[in-house]
Amino acid sequence: MASYSLNSRQAFTSFICWLLLAWSTMSTATETQSLDLLHQQVLEHVKQNLDQKLLEPTINVRKLPDSLLLPACQQVLELSQRDTHQLHGRITVSVNCPQPNWRVFISVDIDGKLPAVVSAKGILTQAVINETDVELAHLPINQVRRGAFETLDAVIGKRAKRAIAPNRVITVQMLDIPYWVIERQEVSIVSRIGGIEIKTTGTALENGMQQEQVSVRNNNSNIVVKGIVIAPNTVLVP
Repeated sequence: MASYSLNSRQAFTSFICWLLLAWSTMSTATETQSLDLLHQQVLEHVKQNLDQKLLEPTINVRKLPDSLLLPACQQVLELSQRDTHQLHGRITVSVNCPQPNWRVFISVDIDGKLPAVVSAKGILTQAVINETDVELAHLPINQVRRGAFETLDAVIGKRAKRAIAPNRVITVQMLDIPYWVIERQEVSIVSRIGGIEIKTTGTALENGMQQEQVSVRNNNSNIVVKGIVIAPNTVLVP
């Protein structure tokens, strides 16, 4: 009798354990993925990709419909986007769950401001840009054209290919390489004779780029000679 009672108790205990396991399995299988969690992870993903490249950013994650029922992901979600360099407009983030296998795509709208160099006044064609000609501004993304400069140092010293109106965003297409020698500025005149280098000062009579021939006046003799621009403010006279 005792043996029968013990076996019955063991069978009952096993049955209860089976019920608990079955309930747990059914509960896990029917548990749905939190859409709010997906939206939050997408937001953090986009913030990380922006990495403070935008000023005053606004990020709007377009939420999935509440009617969408996804099984709870049992592994770490994998987030990716096609173009990680896109800083504005609408992007699409892929959210992939390895187990159970499902994937959704979430749209995100991004806006904000970017630093851009703008003309502080009108700049003439072929003028060498100096620090009073330009300034740094923070502009809405849709006003910053492709190829715009983000630092003043990248613009100062270069030449304007064409006339630039005031308050224009300066782009690569507007500028030419800088002059190494500028008209009416002092230059070093270098001559090499038999392995000996002789230097004197002169005044450039015209603008010149690297390896261009320019005319310079020797400040000591007042003689005008022609030489090749070999370095900033330096002319080699054969």
